[in-house]
Amino acid sequence: MRYRLVCNQNHTQQSNCSMFILAFAGQLENCKNNIFRVHDTALEQQYLDAGYRQYERSYIIKEQHKEYTVICSEFRNDAKGLESIVIIPEFLVPGRPYPVYVYLYAIDLYSGAPEKGQRWAAETTRKYFGLETFAHTTLGRALKAFIHVIGGGVDAGATPPEESSTPTPDGDKKPPFPGVQLTAVLRKQAAIFLRSMLAKTVRAQCIALCCGLAREWFVEYQRFLL
Repeated sequence: MRYRLVCNQNHTQQSNCSMFILAFAGQLENCKNNIFRVHDTALEQQYLDAGYRQYERSYIIKEQHKEYTVICSEFRNDAKGLESIVIIPEFLVPGRPYPVYVYLYAIDLYSGAPEKGQRWAAETTRKYFGLETFAHTTLGRALKAFIHVIGGGVDAGATPPEESSTPTPDGDKKPPFPGVQLTAVLRKQAAIFLRSMLAKTVRAQCIALCCGLAREWFVEYQRFLL
């Protein structure tokens, strides 16, 4: 099972523009030696017959106290100047270090518990998915990106007055982190969209729901959820 192509420059590391095909490839934990390979024999042959050359593109993601290498088939036809085509699993968002369900679970957990904070939601998520680290700042940025993508009526790309960039020791600035007022609005929008449907399920069902949500959004809007 596979889904339509999307051109996404923001998440592409190896090329200026890549076309992604989202494929159902099973669960990450079922792979051997922490190497997860994504294949679609029929589709691969289709591109080879069309004159493309086949390569591999790899991504590193973390879960359950392990680091996984996700190896995806990539097809290029440089002679015609076409975009590269990459077949990726449903749970992968190129450029992000955790599976999509880690972020969605954290966002759902945080948005559904207004009496608790981001640190609690981030720590709960870290333990739930067996992560070495998952900071509240990671949750905050994921929440902001999520609302920006789903178009929840918030200009999540803007920097309101209470936000500021924090200089790092080397003089660079970190991306602005949502202030209290903006965070409250983002949280409300996420709660409306997710309805606490992930935090109330067992882990296997949570993963299935998140992958399904990511897949549906990809098919409908040709965009990743994060």
